[in-house]
Amino acid sequence: MLKISIASAAVCLLASSHGAGSGCVSALWGNFGEPWSPGWRLSDFSLAGYSRGVERIPDYPVLTSVREHGAKGDGVTDDTEAFRRALSMVGDRGTVLVPAGRYVISDVLEINRSHVVLRGEGPECSILVFHKPLSEIHPKENVDTVKSAYSFTGGYVVMKGVDTGKCIGEVVAVARRGDNRLSLPSSGDLKEGDWIRLVMEDPPDHSLLRHLHGDLLEPGADTPNLKRPVDWAARVTAVDGGHLLLDRPLRVDVRTEWRPVVHHLNPTLIGSGIENLGFEFPGVPKKPHLQEAGYNAVQIDGAVDCWVRKITVTDADNGIMVRASRFCTVEDFVSRSAKRTGLTGHHALWASGRTQDCLFIGFHCETPYVHDLTVEGCANGNVFTKGSGVRINCDHHRNAPYDNLFTDFDAGDPGRLFESSGRGDRGPHSGARTTFWCIRGNGAFPAIPPSSEWPFLNMVGFGNFSPIQDPQGPWIEPGDGRLNPVNLWEAQVKRRKERQGIPDTDAVRATDIREKLLLDQKQAGVGEVGH
Repeated sequence: MLKISIASAAVCLLASSHGAGSGCVSALWGNFGEPWSPGWRLSDFSLAGYSRGVERIPDYPVLTSVREHGAKGDGVTDDTEAFRRALSMVGDRGTVLVPAGRYVISDVLEINRSHVVLRGEGPECSILVFHKPLSEIHPKENVDTVKSAYSFTGGYVVMKGVDTGKCIGEVVAVARRGDNRLSLPSSGDLKEGDWIRLVMEDPPDHSLLRHLHGDLLEPGADTPNLKRPVDWAARVTAVDGGHLLLDRPLRVDVRTEWRPVVHHLNPTLIGSGIENLGFEFPGVPKKPHLQEAGYNAVQIDGAVDCWVRKITVTDADNGIMVRASRFCTVEDFVSRSAKRTGLTGHHALWASGRTQDCLFIGFHCETPYVHDLTVEGCANGNVFTKGSGVRINCDHHRNAPYDNLFTDFDAGDPGRLFESSGRGDRGPHSGARTTFWCIRGNGAFPAIPPSSEWPFLNMVGFGNFSPIQDPQGPWIEPGDGRLNPVNLWEAQVKRRKERQGIPDTDAVRATDIREKLLLDQKQAGVGEVGH
């Protein structure tokens, strides 16, 4: 295995005509993405979050209040049914207001309609109070005989959707990671601007799962239970017969032995949100790891372009769990403890079940969880940025999470930064191309994770490591925080918008932006957003 020790981990440059300050830049990105290419080991993360960063999260008008449906907010009355009535009756693109107060909730609240928002007046003012765990309200059988089902799933507020898009046809030609074209016998009724899902199955030789590990590592014995490990969405920018031009590069190869099939993307839950609320649990001592009782705040399942923002959870077992969702944003999340000590919860923020291109921004883990920031189960393209914590760990929980980014946040004591878990028969901790970029800490960073668990690992701009550029292993560029850019996600977003001529301003309508993007791509004959 070739390992090239480089004399300097980054190239130091003077200020350029683009206005960048002096400092060091990574050979993976440069100042403005000059050396970058979409098929290389550094992925494109610029499309993470609500509406892929094209539109800002909307501010729907208040159409009703939980008080109008009987909620008292006195900290004593059970207000569950009042919340349910309000959520069921609010109109399209409308908000249910939760005025300041303490609202006792005794059962699950579900948001399963698009363009509906549950909004409080601030997490310190509008507080949802939960006295019992979900395991008492809705008992479930244990997992693996001894593990609580609510250690892994369930929330008191659930955003739930499914995809109903019909199958268009099988892909008939090989494509490579970084390409942005797919070939079908016929494009059916697809047209420019439509959304598609590319779904691929793992064959008996498990070559697709091995590919998600960089074609270097074998999946675990349990990982093949993920029958369709790739379920990835993109937008069509041009149609020529059965040839589709996509707005983004493929994140993995496409091979015919993996039975690649294209479907319409047609989610039942899109554009809904939860915001400005506090979630308060009783703070009874946390049960042992994997026996958590189910003091769980929010679960997002099967959603597209949804959000959770300005949320504080106190003494929760699980904070926000995102499963099988795409282009969602979790913003300004705080986890804290009023009564618990030690590792006070299980997962603070969790992306699983092929969750794609979600943005976790502005998190503040004021209390340590067993797993603070978690990716697992083929989650890909997700970004964790601009956060802080006391002892953050970036838990890679096996089952092939790949192409995820952790950038520009303060881990506090970084000794747990790479600490990861997950049952051993689920394969290596991480799939290919996990990227850590400019992480801060107030102590010594732990050792580099081993290549036997983290294929094609990228670690740039932090730590006192020995620099390495290994074509079949890790890419390590240590640094002291002077790297330009500090935030890789922001740099990639900036480059994409500049190349597309998209102003970063609220004054331009999102529909105008999308129409200009599609027109420019059609005229240029290209479709690689951000490249």
